[in-house]
Amino acid sequence: MLKAVLLIVAVLIIILSLLQSGKSEGIVSALSGQGSDLFSRSKERGAELKLSRATMVLGILLFVVAIMINMK
Repeated sequence: MLKAVLLIVAVLIIILSLLQSGKSEGIVSALSGQGSDLFSRSKERGAELKLSRATMVLGILLFVVAIMINMK
C-alpha cells in the first residue's frame, strides 16, 4: 500500500516540476558573466505559487512515506 502511495507521489512531483516555469536563465547568465537580474526579488504569484507549494508539500510527503517504508 505504501509503495503505491510512494509511486503516485513521485509521479505527481515529476508532473508538477515539469509544469513550473524555468528559472535556469539566471544561472546561465551568472556563469557566463552576462548582466542579469539573478538576485532581484521576484515573488511567485497565482498559479506559480500554488505549484511551488504543492511541489514542496509532495516532496515532504515523499520523504515521510519513504521513511515509513524503510521502518517496516
